[in-house]
Amino acid sequence: MKGTAMASRSPQSRRTGFTLVEMLMVLVILVIAAAIVIPSIGTAGDSQAASAVRVLQSDLDLARSLALTTQQPYAVVFSDDLRSYKVVANYAGAGGDYATVTAIDDPVSSKKRRDVTLSAMNKMGSAAVSNLSLGGKTYVKFLSQGDPEAGGTITVTAGRTAWTITIQPLTGMLSVAQTS
Repeated sequence: MKGTAMASRSPQSRRTGFTLVEMLMVLVILVIAAAIVIPSIGTAGDSQAASAVRVLQSDLDLARSLALTTQQPYAVVFSDDLRSYKVVANYAGAGGDYATVTAIDDPVSSKKRRDVTLSAMNKMGSAAVSNLSLGGKTYVKFLSQGDPEAGGTITVTAGRTAWTITIQPLTGMLSVAQTS
């Protein structure tokens, strides 16, 4: 009789819960998901540098586009400390004092000038232009056909992250690459 009583267990007397194998499977899935997601989450410096390089790239594109459409030279002129820059029409080049150069009206907000300080922009506190390699110049000038006066590179950093914008010498085309 003992054998018959054991075989006729009712479903209500079974224990409910997860087995060890089920728990291990869930744990393995979570570890795999974390291994995929965690490396793609960047630091604040990564985000700041990426945002800053996009702003600078769009301003370089703006200067090039304006030069093409108006058939007048436009430039992106950097301050001596590289903390800020201006988009300028008909920039004379050498000898122009950054403080006296007037930036163009901002195409988005006509009440502002296109005078940019990256570290002062929203959530870009540590972003800055760290290096200009423009043939000894502190500006990028696009001539009336959209071609640059000279090519070169501009490096933007924030934290340990750096991005480089390369200006092609003949075409003025821009390419961006993360360098660290």
